[in-house]
Amino acid sequence: MCWIKSSQNTLASRCISYFLFVMRTIFYIFSLLGIFYSGLATANLYFSPEMIGGGGETIADLSRFNQEGIQPAGQYTVDIYINNEFKVEKKVNFIALQMNNDSDAAIARTLHDSTGLLACLSVEELEKLGIATQSLHGLTHRHLRCVSPGQYIDNAYMAFNFQKMRLDISVPQAAMKNLARGYIPPERWDNGINAAMINYNFSGSQNHNDSGNTENQYVNLTSGLNLYSWRFRDYRTWSSYRSQHGTYQQWRHIKSYAERPLIGLRSVLQVGDTVTNGDVFDSLNIRGGQIFTDDNMYPDSRRGFAPTVRGHARTNARVNITQNGYTVYQTFVSPGAFVINDLYPVYSSGDLHVTVTEADGGTQSFTVPYSSVPVLQREGRKKYSLIVGHLNASGSGTTKPGVLQGTLIWGLPKNVTVYGGFQYTDNYLAALAGSGLNMGVLGVISADITQARSHLFNGEEYTGQSARFLYARSLNTLGTTFQLTGYRYSTRGFYTLQETAVRSLTGSYHDDERNNRRTTPSYIDYSDHYDLRNNRKSKFQASISQQLGNSNAVFISGTRQTYWNNSVANDSLQAGLNGSYRNINYSVTYSYNRATHRSEADQGFFVSVSLPLSGWSGFDRHPAYATFSSSRESHGNVSNQAGLTGTALQNNTLNWSVSQGQSRDQGNNGNLSVGYQGANANSNIGYSYSEHYRQINYGLSGGLILHSGGITLGQPLGETNILIAAPGMSDIAVENEVGIKTDWRGYAIKPYA
Repeated sequence: MCWIKSSQNTLASRCISYFLFVMRTIFYIFSLLGIFYSGLATANLYFSPEMIGGGGETIADLSRFNQEGIQPAGQYTVDIYINNEFKVEKKVNFIALQMNNDSDAAIARTLHDSTGLLACLSVEELEKLGIATQSLHGLTHRHLRCVSPGQYIDNAYMAFNFQKMRLDISVPQAAMKNLARGYIPPERWDNGINAAMINYNFSGSQNHNDSGNTENQYVNLTSGLNLYSWRFRDYRTWSSYRSQHGTYQQWRHIKSYAERPLIGLRSVLQVGDTVTNGDVFDSLNIRGGQIFTDDNMYPDSRRGFAPTVRGHARTNARVNITQNGYTVYQTFVSPGAFVINDLYPVYSSGDLHVTVTEADGGTQSFTVPYSSVPVLQREGRKKYSLIVGHLNASGSGTTKPGVLQGTLIWGLPKNVTVYGGFQYTDNYLAALAGSGLNMGVLGVISADITQARSHLFNGEEYTGQSARFLYARSLNTLGTTFQLTGYRYSTRGFYTLQETAVRSLTGSYHDDERNNRRTTPSYIDYSDHYDLRNNRKSKFQASISQQLGNSNAVFISGTRQTYWNNSVANDSLQAGLNGSYRNINYSVTYSYNRATHRSEADQGFFVSVSLPLSGWSGFDRHPAYATFSSSRESHGNVSNQAGLTGTALQNNTLNWSVSQGQSRDQGNNGNLSVGYQGANANSNIGYSYSEHYRQINYGLSGGLILHSGGITLGQPLGETNILIAAPGMSDIAVENEVGIKTDWRGYAIKPYA
């Protein structure tokens, strides 16, 4: 202690200096201690709950929140992922685990997060998510509301990301239900909105030629109504023709029908004017009703045909499947045998190469030879159809008999498919049976036979058979593909259902003797008549392609149709070479066609070349091409054409083309056309000329939808359309869609979804 007297100034100064030194020293010491312990103080910072309220008995137990990452229990809306694949968004109740409880502590070890919460998912809910409930070994109380799969399945776990509201559930493949890739539960399907729609396509032309002036217009109009699960459609056309000889106008009804899905049967019910598929029998126009399997109700990995791949893994392994150098499938499997039956349908032939990569780095590979024909179905798939109605054939020379038809295609094990069907009318009965087989390295083949009894309009009755086979094979190492080779043979007495409906018949076998006594043959020149003596005998068709290098290929395809009592056949042949050299695309094609009613064949030779102009100034933003084509017909007419084609405006909404040519028949000729893809419709206009004519053509096409928000115009509609609603956001372009943007209210139509 320093006592300071007014007379002792020197001593007072010393005391003050000493005091300040001591204070500075204490300050530095405490600063250093604060820096040293700041991290520890922050990590272990603790405030007593008693400091917040009154007595200790009124304070909640907050001790669980002393742990990092702990979150409060409650109900949260989360995205649920199974094996990193999104399944569903739903509200889930989360309960807090008590770490001092042995049972809860065991559950916590199966959770890969630090929230301290367990998602309350029942056994039934886990089953809906694709987990095989039989894999929950040791679960004695199936009524439990909160089940952690990791308690009962080895290597399974759940992880809750609280910040992203994402719940991940990881389960080995062996414990999963055998659900196909892309499977969506039917309860999540949506019928779409109730709406009315119109799709229109208008085209017209004005032609001035040596014979006079003509004017043509054509309208194709499709209207429809979507009402809950029902779809109503009506197709009509209007045509108009005007010349100096007269005027012609006509509305024509094409077809009307209603349909709705039958989800439980994975089928569609159609009533009205329908067209049968041609999987088993030839397609028919029917007015009545049909029910048939709808492939759109199956995930892509269950449609069409794809072989079943079987193998064995020593460890948790990765299975990679490639075709023609591209990966078409990849998955992870558990140790033991595995079966892969959800490959996406592969419509092109080509062997499948399977590589199994084990967890220890070891690999094994094998090949599954694969080819396909249209009738093949994957193992376990069934396709059926049942049709009842009247034949709705066009032309005044045909009858409209009542028709009953049924077909069934069934995929069996060992890559075998069996199929069959029947057709019945008052004058016709046919039954078909066949089978298809993927023979591995030998390719794939299908064969069937049809037995038919026909009572024709002239009163005569015939019985006959028709046999058909199809074959396909791909030789990848050689780059050769037999895309489809088919042969059909029909006996003299075989007729199709369509042929028995023709009223105008000539050439009966029993008329031969009578015809020999007549001075003129009994031939009627009707366009819709049928000559019984020229019924089909055999038909052969083939298509072969050969790859040449990486970007060139040569192909040849042909058809030959022969007839009973007629030595002249219908022959058709196309052969060609197409590919590219650097950035130049080219095509060379030869065609040959010979019909029974023509004395000589039509032959043609065609060459085309296309060169991109992207490197030229002005064509960097908008693609453009220079084109040249030349053709020569069997009568010696040679035609050459050179031109330019490209796009313009923002987002390439405008397409244009201009060409100039010369031919022996038409002399100098040229074409100019412009098309525009707008937000409300598509339009086009063109002009062409030669030494003998001048022509202007034009067109307008689009669609409109009437919905609860009003009327929205758009480009031509497809079968599946999306109505985009962004209220208040006008003139906003839709990504990856040319010309489509929102209207002044914020609505837009995305067709062909």
